[in-house]
Amino acid sequence: ITSIKVLNSYGMGTQKGIINGIIEAADKGADVISLSLGGPSNDRRQRAYSEAVAYAKKAGAIVIAAAGNSSMNAKDYSPANADGIITVSAVDHELQQATFTNTVQDVKMGIAAPGVGIYSTVPNNAYDTYNGTSMATPYVAGLVGLMKSLQPDLTAEEAHRILQKTGTKTSDTRLTGRFIQPAKAVNALR
Repeated sequence: ITSIKVLNSYGMGTQKGIINGIIEAADKGADVISLSLGGPSNDRRQRAYSEAVAYAKKAGAIVIAAAGNSSMNAKDYSPANADGIITVSAVDHELQQATFTNTVQDVKMGIAAPGVGIYSTVPNNAYDTYNGTSMATPYVAGLVGLMKSLQPDLTAEEAHRILQKTGTKTSDTRLTGRFIQPAKAVNALR
C-alpha cells in the first residue's frame, strides 16, 4: 500500500498531476490504483485519461475511479469515463441509489458500493462520517486488491465481470451497477 498525492489540501489538482500520479503508481508496481477524484470531461480529457489507464493496465494495474457526486451521468466525468476503468457509484444502507451519485449506465464497467454515512479517519486521531463516491471507491479498490492477491494476473475486465456476476441488485441496478458482494467475489476466484 502506498499513496501518491495528486491533489492539494483543498482537493484541487490538475489533469497532468493526476495522470502523472497514475503513471508513477504503475511504474512502482501498483496492482490497484484507486482514484477518489474527478470532474467534468471533454473528449481531450477522456482520451488522455484513457491513455494513462492503458499504460497502467500494460504494467498490470487495475484502475478504479469514483463516478462523481453531481447526480449526472458518469459518461460526462473524467477519469470515470476513461476506457479500462472500473467506475464506482454510491448506494446507501438500503441499496438505494445515493441522491448525489453519478450514474454508471453509460460507462463500460460500472459497479456500486457503500457511499452514504461511511466512517473515515480525520486529523487528530479521530473519525467522522462522509458521503460520496470517493467513499465508495476504496471499497471496490480494496476488494479488487484482495482478488488480485489470489489471482495476480487478474485484469480489470475479469475483475468487473466477477463483481457483476457476484453482485446483488440495487433499487435501480441499471443506473448504479450491481452492488459488490466481497465474500462471493473472493470465493469466485477459489
